[in-house]
Amino acid sequence: MQGGSDWDGRGGEDLPWADETYCRVLSQEGSGEGGGVIYCISENHLHLIKARAKPGVGNLEVGQKLTMPEDESSEIAIVLGRSRYRELSNSAQFALTDVVKQILSDNPDPSLTFYNRAGPVSLKFHAFQLLPGVGQKKVKQMLDKRTSIGWLSFEEIDESCSIDSLQLIAERLVEELEDPKMVPSLLQNVIRV
Repeated sequence: MQGGSDWDGRGGEDLPWADETYCRVLSQEGSGEGGGVIYCISENHLHLIKARAKPGVGNLEVGQKLTMPEDESSEIAIVLGRSRYRELSNSAQFALTDVVKQILSDNPDPSLTFYNRAGPVSLKFHAFQLLPGVGQKKVKQMLDKRTSIGWLSFEEIDESCSIDSLQLIAERLVEELEDPKMVPSLLQNVIRV
């Protein structure tokens, strides 16, 4: 979205956030006349990005939804580039799981699809085991409770399986943002498909 271009000026690669409309604030460094830097996460595909705020933008709230810079009303002047988990401040890293939960709650379809369609990854490993703290016993319980029509909400999953489904998938996605080499990747196979 830099100047309307879908290309990265350094190497000509496609920008992964080029089709994103919104992002959520993780942290802000500086403000006022210089604008300051905003670390945020894109809403659709959960890309960590660094952006320059427009001059005069005041303090932004963690989790605040911002329009990407192509819109005149946006607080963002330009997307500076991709960010890495380790570049985030401690407070941004701490807030990341809650912000991802907000995003997934507002757009539950990909996560619900995972819970409704997850299957075996190998003979001894089920996709549900990618979620933190879920072992074979919990997988069996979840499969027994999953109906042919599937779950329609996170609340249904939570009630039938005695878990916090939104928290579990958000934690896994944050783990993958921290270590992009984790496989199999829910980020790549569920969110960014």
